Amino acid sequence: MGKTKLAACAALLLGASATSRAHDGGSLPGETVAGPEPIDQALHETQRGHGSVSIGYVNTLVNGFHAPDGSFKRFGHVRSQSIELDVDYFVFDKWSVQAGIPYIANRFDGTAPHCPTAAPPQCVANQIKVLKIPHPESQFLDDGTFHGTAQDWHFGVTYHADIGNYFLAPSITAYIPSHDYTFFAQSAVGQDLQRVELAATLSHQFELTNLYYRIGFGRVFSEKTLGQSIDYNKLDLELGYFINERWTTKLFATAKKGNGYDGPYDPTSELFFHHDQRAPHNYAGAGFGADYHVNDKYTLSSSLQREIWGHVIFNFKYAFELRLTREF
Repeated sequence: MGKTKLAACAALLLGASATSRAHDGGSLPGETVAGPEPIDQALHETQRGHGSVSIGYVNTLVNGFHAPDGSFKRFGHVRSQSIELDVDYFVFDKWSVQAGIPYIANRFDGTAPHCPTAAPPQCVANQIKVLKIPHPESQFLDDGTFHGTAQDWHFGVTYHADIGNYFLAPSITAYIPSHDYTFFAQSAVGQDLQRVELAATLSHQFELTNLYYRIGFGRVFSEKTLGQSIDYNKLDLELGYFINERWTTKLFATAKKGNGYDGPYDPTSELFFHHDQRAPHNYAGAGFGADYHVNDKYTLSSSLQREIWGHVIFNFKYAFELRLTREF
């Protein structure tokens, strides 16, 4: 039974809110205008030398698993907490580069740990079938305590263009594991795979209103494991409203659909050792958020969402994010 890597999917679930961080509009303090102009503001901020740095905290709770046959399995809980650092900088007018990395700490509480060897007492107590070929190099993480490590670096390049009253931002992003971390665990921080994403985001504010929308689509090409392709498509939707110069609210949805093997597996086989690197991990999630523009430099953002559909993936009961962004 394949179960997704928690932090990797948490990052995907938060994708809709993440795509909106760099270009949330809003008038600067002291300006007397009828309402914020997100497109004009975003274009103004695409000048060379402009940029932002942000730090985010994400708290996620998993309370089950969406099995390949469509059933919902309760196997315990996974709690994830992470700190994410991101930098966005315009090297030329309309051209920006991005970089970032999360540090993630996960804890599994349940009766179905992943056992790389037969040694852990939790594996003996729960009578877990162990691998025919043990993997002592794979750290046992499902012992009921938090285990933390850095996950994947991401490096991206984005072009920012205006087409009439529309704002288009095509991008390419590479995801590279920061080190060879453990992927065989209910509480693993990721899949330990390299990926490349080709994406584009379209933004538009309706005329004579403070209402805007964003649509993002991406195609992700992932490193294969034992010949299995897990390439996938991503879709992000956002509908937001600029209440005033300080406050922005938004509703968003995000989804992932792609390739992958969903079983069956022999739980003692080498294929099972790599099952989280080979599963499709498809999902759809929805949530809401708000931004508070403290001044022309600082913005405090928050969002809360949950998974509404899944296939061969953990069930995310909720994912909460709080982020502080400083522009320069």
